[in-house]
Amino acid sequence: MTSPTHQPGQPNGHTNGRSRWAGVVLTAGLAIAALIVQWGVVTTKLDQVEKRLDELIFEARSLRVESQGLERRLSYVEGRMNSTRDRRNEP
Repeated sequence: MTSPTHQPGQPNGHTNGRSRWAGVVLTAGLAIAALIVQWGVVTTKLDQVEKRLDELIFEARSLRVESQGLERRLSYVEGRMNSTRDRRNEP
């Protein structure tokens, strides 16, 4: 004997697949929401990486300028030392 809400051949007493489609739609919606959240996380991480790369580029440029300054000063000192040696070695 079957209950009035349950019809033979139909699971859980549903006469149509509304609950099945609702589950599919809910699953698809959750998957899309998860993709959106994941995309936001990836975008945020990429922004952080970009910011750090900009900082590293700035540091590299400032180190290059400082290195060039040291090379200029060293060249100046070497030039002065060479000219002093040349004066001492003159006959």
